[in-house]
Amino acid sequence: MKRWSMFAKRALLLAITAVSIYLVMPSVIETFSSWPELERLREGSLLAMAGLILLSLVCFWVLLGLCLRSTDWVLMASSQLASSAVSRILPGGSATATAVQYRLLNDGGINAATAGTGLTVATLLNFAVLFAMPVVAVPAILSGPPIDSALLNGAVVAAIAFVAAAVIGGLLLAWDRPVIALGRVADRIARLVGRFDPLAPSRSERLLDSRDLIRSYLADRWHLVALASVGKWGFDYLALVMAVRGTGHDDTSSVLMLAFVTASLLGKIPLTPGGLGFVEAGLAGTLVLAGLSAGDAATATLAYRLVSYWLPIPLGVLAYGVHRVHMRHRGVRVPPIADSGAGSPTLDAM
Repeated sequence: MKRWSMFAKRALLLAITAVSIYLVMPSVIETFSSWPELERLREGSLLAMAGLILLSLVCFWVLLGLCLRSTDWVLMASSQLASSAVSRILPGGSATATAVQYRLLNDGGINAATAGTGLTVATLLNFAVLFAMPVVAVPAILSGPPIDSALLNGAVVAAIAFVAAAVIGGLLLAWDRPVIALGRVADRIARLVGRFDPLAPSRSERLLDSRDLIRSYLADRWHLVALASVGKWGFDYLALVMAVRGTGHDDTSSVLMLAFVTASLLGKIPLTPGGLGFVEAGLAGTLVLAGLSAGDAATATLAYRLVSYWLPIPLGVLAYGVHRVHMRHRGVRVPPIADSGAGSPTLDAM
């Protein structure tokens, strides 16, 4: 019965994904139709964009290492790249990536509580910086020419999300009650799905211990955490700026940042792998609102997605091979990556 239930859930998810891809496929095809126009990009633009995306990834690896109390940078990089590649191929978005990365971190010796809490803290910090980026564009909005209402709406949504993420993160880091309540909810869910161990410490206790450990570890490294979080999105944004400049547009005003944030939020939609189709349509549309012609917007979108979406897929395959070799040298047997979704990172970690 449990197997049939799991099969039904996966079938439903695949059906939703298939319908979503069918609906957004025209935008993907339209974007890729600009492939010949890539020749018009300024020389070295794609290489510079790839370098900026790599710097963005390095910043995220540093953030993961700080949140997970680990200096095993091979593990940080390989687990992130492999899980990110899986999320770009399989439906489920960030949830799929988290499940895979959680398993790979476990292979590397990161215990369940630290892996779950560390990934949660890193994710909250990551989203908080993204949602805070429209604040930088406030001077341009107030002193510049009128901004399209769609971009303004995206900025408002991001600002609200930033406040929510800041409040939730502050509550979890500063007070015990929200953590205890979260652990109790996790225990109840674990009982419902048959994964509750009455002999093991409660998930509230494990969450508190892990939270306190991470809080004490980050206390004297907050400047590194802040730099890594800002660097992750900052270099990603500069890659988009380079794509726009490659089409001949030198105006990199703060309005472009609103387009970047809007497109990044669309990339979190879990209906298609990595927001495929939604980002292409959303980014091209927001770039037009930011002042680019439709043709240049499509070309810039294609160039940016080549380095930010498609390039990490082969890198992820290579990273998984590196992960297996790295674990083999440490005497750890690594299960097939297809088994990585078997466990729930939320329930196992809490």
